[in-house]
Amino acid sequence: MKTSLAKIGRARVALALPRHREKLRGLEGEDFDILFETYALAAARVEELLKTHSPHHDLVSGYREICLDIQEDIALILYRLNRQSH
Repeated sequence: MKTSLAKIGRARVALALPRHREKLRGLEGEDFDILFETYALAAARVEELLKTHSPHHDLVSGYREICLDIQEDIALILYRLNRQSH
């Protein structure tokens, strides 16, 4: 069962990877939900730190890196799924 946090994460990834928006809808399962939840939490933390003008630039960079890593993982998964279907 998808949590609202997973839905938020999926939507945020779709914004970050607009070419893959349609294919993202097909990623189902608990593992993907956890991935999208993690993305949602990391992206929200980046926004929170930026709004508070936090002096913790290392934290902002770290959370942004998490987001980029997840984007890369998802793009790779979609690429592999696409290759398998052809």
